[in-house]
Amino acid sequence: MADIDSLSSVDDEKVAFFLIDCSDPHAAYRQLCRIRRMVDPALYLRPVLFLPGPESVPKNILQSADGAIQAMGHSLHEQLESWTARLEGINKKIHQYTGQPNQNDTNIAFKILRFIASRNLTAEPIPSVQALSGYIFPALQPLFPKPDNGIFETLEYLETQRLLSGTFTGSAYSCTHCGCAFLNFFETCPDCGSSDLVTDELIHHFKCAYVGGLSEYRQGNELICPKCDKTLNHIGVDYDKTSIVYHCNQCGNVFQEAGVMTSCYNCHRETEPENQVQRSIKSYTITAIGENAASYGMDSLFQNILESKVHALAFSAFKEFFRIEQARIQRYGVTVSSLAALRLGGIEELYTRLGKRTREIFDEISEAFKANLRSSDLFTMRNETLFLIILTETTPEDGERALKRIKERIGSLLKTNLDITFDADFAIWQITPDLDPDSCLEKVLSHYAA
Repeated sequence: MADIDSLSSVDDEKVAFFLIDCSDPHAAYRQLCRIRRMVDPALYLRPVLFLPGPESVPKNILQSADGAIQAMGHSLHEQLESWTARLEGINKKIHQYTGQPNQNDTNIAFKILRFIASRNLTAEPIPSVQALSGYIFPALQPLFPKPDNGIFETLEYLETQRLLSGTFTGSAYSCTHCGCAFLNFFETCPDCGSSDLVTDELIHHFKCAYVGGLSEYRQGNELICPKCDKTLNHIGVDYDKTSIVYHCNQCGNVFQEAGVMTSCYNCHRETEPENQVQRSIKSYTITAIGENAASYGMDSLFQNILESKVHALAFSAFKEFFRIEQARIQRYGVTVSSLAALRLGGIEELYTRLGKRTREIFDEISEAFKANLRSSDLFTMRNETLFLIILTETTPEDGERALKRIKERIGSLLKTNLDITFDADFAIWQITPDLDPDSCLEKVLSHYAA
């Protein structure tokens, strides 16, 4: 037994799976979500089993775990042994992914890729009123902190990168403003736009050829032709129903072709159906390229752009330059240089929101770095959101001004063009003989994970 807050201290090599008491299904689901949202692959990828209580567990919660154990007593021990063997393949995958020290997976798309790869999972969408999108992916949902369309956008992004393969299962309309799948379709008057309409069936009397609304014919329980006063007895013999007609209660208009509008149950905005988003609903499996990326890392578009435009160094080369700078400063003792650590939030959102257009924004962000760094400054990135910069011949105070300018320029770019509120942190230190870049990164990561 262990508290979730203490999982980071558990020897993960001795853990086959986490077992969560599911006597309170919703509390158990919250615990599962906390595990899945961790950044250490040895923890968030670890299999989770539910131990169901006496009450029935909702299907969507049950499917969010890797499995469930039903038995108690001696049979429980047998099932635990059985599950340990069944989950061995997942744990071998996790061991492959955790070979590098201090590795954290902060990219949600990468986490999804590794989760699917570790289980060889086919992520199946299930219709649900519990999600704004109208569909859930039970096993993947706990990785996402918000019940929005992020899971769809991430899966679609991974498919565009050919890391996942999607199989069409259906289609659905969703609101163009908020992505909600719960839309109301209603008919409107072509003159005044009101939806206050009543419909009437059109009756064609064969004998006299009169065509009028059903209400014109109805007299008590009988249908009497208003033109010739004959009684209509049998449809197909005396009359037929040719169409329907609309009556607008607001302007009195009578018409046969009504307009159609939609309104969103979430944001309440109205628009024509053709302006809403038609989304393909797919199931997803991993591709061979995706398997490779899950093991060795995703090719980072942002990293490629930074390497070409800002000449970003590999982390190992950066550390070597850092040691040289430390030695230079210590030897001559007349200059001051600084080390800055910068974290950019929202990069994952750019991938999922912009798809192929992401390159344009990454080009602009790279320009922000280029404009505020000198050719003598040295730059590296640990992942798409974490950066280290050596600001040569620069005090921490001057370096802070440069970092603020970068932050402000990128923030303005994202807010103006995409309405994304930028989330960025930075820290800066004067380079001294005992300053360690790894420790500096650890501080930033710890703050981010907190």
